[in-house]
Amino acid sequence: MFGKRKSFGGNTQNPTHASAKPNSPDPSDQQEEATKIQNNSGEASSASPSKPAPEADTSFDISDESVGARDDEYYLTKSAVFNALIDSIDLSQLATMEMEAAREEIRDIVSEIISLKSIVMSISEQEELLDDICNDVLGYGPLEPLLARDDISDIMVNGSANCYIEVGGRVKNTNVRFRDNSHLMNVCQRIVSQVGRRVDESSPICDARLPDGSRVNVIAPPLAIDGPALTIRKFKKDKLTLDQLVKFGSISQSGSELLRIIGRVRGNILISGGTGSGKTTLLNCLTAFIE
Repeated sequence: MFGKRKSFGGNTQNPTHASAKPNSPDPSDQQEEATKIQNNSGEASSASPSKPAPEADTSFDISDESVGARDDEYYLTKSAVFNALIDSIDLSQLATMEMEAAREEIRDIVSEIISLKSIVMSISEQEELLDDICNDVLGYGPLEPLLARDDISDIMVNGSANCYIEVGGRVKNTNVRFRDNSHLMNVCQRIVSQVGRRVDESSPICDARLPDGSRVNVIAPPLAIDGPALTIRKFKKDKLTLDQLVKFGSISQSGSELLRIIGRVRGNILISGGTGSGKTTLLNCLTAFIE
């Protein structure tokens, strides 16, 4: 064990349970009733009311895949354990350790804090808490599970409580949230500092890249009203080819052949389009034919 150790008791009131309680309303079932219509000849006919159009998919629960819905009690418990962890370790010494060794050390200390504080948690809840705190200290906090997914193309955070992702061309809400705007700002600072940039009130807009090549844009207060705004554009590891674009119907066969020829003869091409229209995808396809 490294760093300083303190008593994890104290006079502060500690949460004693961190069970996840996802909000799952149970609406009553609605039955469709046929309307009886009596015509002039006395014959009765029935007509069913038209079904309402399906609502747009504006919510996305990723609890089964990466991050579950957490209640306020979980975040109170996490905050108490996290504060006790920060008080008990030497961050300067932590920075000199290998990633895996530091993660194991943090897990050991957090497990000890949970035991000393008599926090009642199931094994799965404790594992979630351990992973979350390790991500907060060593990684990008709540963003880590989203960054690990290959099916997500965009991550959009607007303040500590609003996080959206784009999957398959559809923008969906998530259960991911940060402790507060300061927590979100610390994650933004950690991201941009890796490329020698900074973001603060004097420089509230910053562009950067993650180690995997993902593009990052950060807008901080006072330009961002509801807290820091963070956008991460991810790229698939397996790049699409022109043949796949033809198969998907994104381009015709003749258009594909024309682009192959232009790429081989190193012709000048201007690629333009809106956000998410496929500019980088097309550019990657064309570079495959440069000889």
